[in-house]
Amino acid sequence: MSEDQAAALRKARQAGPGSAERLPGRLRCIAVASGKGGVGKTFVSVGLGYSLAQTGSRVLVLDADLGLANVDLQVGADPTYTLQDVLFGTCTLEEAVVALDNGPSLLAAASGAPEMVELGSARRQMFVDELLRFAAGYDYLIIDVAAGIGGNVTNFLAAAPEVLVVVANEPTSVMDAYALIKTICRQPDPPFIMTVINMVRSEAEGRTLARHLDGITRKFLGVELTLGGIIPYDVVVTHAIRARRPVVLYAADSAPAKALKGLAGYLAFGKTVLAGRRDVQKPFFDKLVDIGKT
Repeated sequence: MSEDQAAALRKARQAGPGSAERLPGRLRCIAVASGKGGVGKTFVSVGLGYSLAQTGSRVLVLDADLGLANVDLQVGADPTYTLQDVLFGTCTLEEAVVALDNGPSLLAAASGAPEMVELGSARRQMFVDELLRFAAGYDYLIIDVAAGIGGNVTNFLAAAPEVLVVVANEPTSVMDAYALIKTICRQPDPPFIMTVINMVRSEAEGRTLARHLDGITRKFLGVELTLGGIIPYDVVVTHAIRARRPVVLYAADSAPAKALKGLAGYLAFGKTVLAGRRDVQKPFFDKLVDIGKT
């Protein structure tokens, strides 16, 4: 890592989540990523989207897993149009976005569409321009990117000033999370990186895992990670997913739902609080236009 990259990372870390110094404007763009699948990345994206919406914020969740999209399945939505239709001119962005009951708006993606995995730069730029115009009316844009470090993943991550890396307590998840963070750190203007520890048996287990990953990134990358939240394992999450409902609605008083609300409170207000406050709105603008330049 170069000295310039290290300096940029230190500046981003010191600024913290939602720093006005990083991004002037209205919209906050937060990408939710993971080094590998199966660690609950989409569950976090959905829960965060609903929790932020419950603070009174306008939230748009974008399913950016261009090959294996499933946000719509987790929220029980059956959209008429998807991101694929927008990109190929079947409908407008306004027509594709669905307002979810008691939650955010959703721009779903098509699952199992190989043509979506390798998009040409012209179509991608067209989508970026249209999305920027539309998303200007929102407070938050939550991007649920695909797992791993493929080309489409890094494009979206490069556009997000804030990235949540979801990690589970298993060796492959930690190793792949490190590889993802390393990839993010190579960007000329690295984002603010937070970890979300998911599916742990206790807060102590979560903090131990967070310290372990932070120790690795400090040693080999010179990067200090911020712990955004710890979400405990609970079978109610499986029940909620099977019911096609977000856990914050399906079991609002469960430990995972409260943890997601705490994460939303930390992102929105700079401290862990339960959702419900409406008196604080922080203005931000994202860098999505950079997607079409890569």
